[in-house]
Amino acid sequence: MPKVKTADSDVIATKRASLYGTSEPRFLWFPFIPYKKLTVLQGESGIGKSSFILNIAALLSCGKHMPFDTGDHMPDCGDILYFNREDDIEETINPRLIAMGANLERFHYADEPFYLEHDCRRLEATINDFNIRLVIIDPLTSFLERDHNMNTAQSVGNLMRGLSRVAFATGSAIVVVCHLTKTAYGKEIDRHLGSSDIMNAARSVLSVTRENEDSDVVIVKHLKSTLARRAKPFYYEIVGNGVMEFSDISDTFEEDALPTSKRERAKEFLMTLLEGGEVDSTDVYALADEQGIPRRTLERAKSELGARSVQHADRWVWVLD
Repeated sequence: MPKVKTADSDVIATKRASLYGTSEPRFLWFPFIPYKKLTVLQGESGIGKSSFILNIAALLSCGKHMPFDTGDHMPDCGDILYFNREDDIEETINPRLIAMGANLERFHYADEPFYLEHDCRRLEATINDFNIRLVIIDPLTSFLERDHNMNTAQSVGNLMRGLSRVAFATGSAIVVVCHLTKTAYGKEIDRHLGSSDIMNAARSVLSVTRENEDSDVVIVKHLKSTLARRAKPFYYEIVGNGVMEFSDISDTFEEDALPTSKRERAKEFLMTLLEGGEVDSTDVYALADEQGIPRRTLERAKSELGARSVQHADRWVWVLD
């Protein structure tokens, strides 16, 4: 595209808008994780942030549909570059990925020191060399030098802009995992550790919190989205070795409005289905959908009946004791 120049050297060269085209944003997981952009996943310690994003990565590695996808399109499939210094690969990460049914050939771990302040160029080259579709930095603070001040807007801003540039240049999705502060006041999007420039650079922000301290159910809120309308919150629950079951918040709303007879119908459905023995979890959900039973209602019926999820090799089954 030719630049519009003037005889005056002090005038900034420009291009008319008509010289540019338009393009639609692309998503690894619509509308939560866009390609070519930076996504932030924030939450308290011990809430399953790593398992959450690894479940998504596992689906990508096998070319499977993301949670809540309508299934009317071909799912994406690609390699993942996973940075993590908090968990042991052979004792923790790989066993979780295997339980999730991931394709380990598509996962890459850094095998040498890596610091974001100096290695964004190398990160870009690595993404291009291995054709990486998803980069996970878990957590952000583990890949900064010790003297890096997370609260300084200039240094954090430059760092996040560097990551954003890498995402744009490579076309990959970059997800940065951040811990929350222990203070509970203020807006949820502002509770992350470090400068607000972290959230300013992100095009999508997800926040995970427990419904209450005694619950194993975690709610995921879509706090920011600049490329699509923000999604409604949804839930996940860890059912074994990092494996998660996802449920739509609409299931909860329907459950709250259900009369007792319909809740009992969900339990009767499960008792009839499981009385002959174990049933694959995917079949349970599919049959429940055919009966018009919301997933959240099904989960509560499962709990009340004392049914369990049991893992067999690469699949999960439901069993009624």
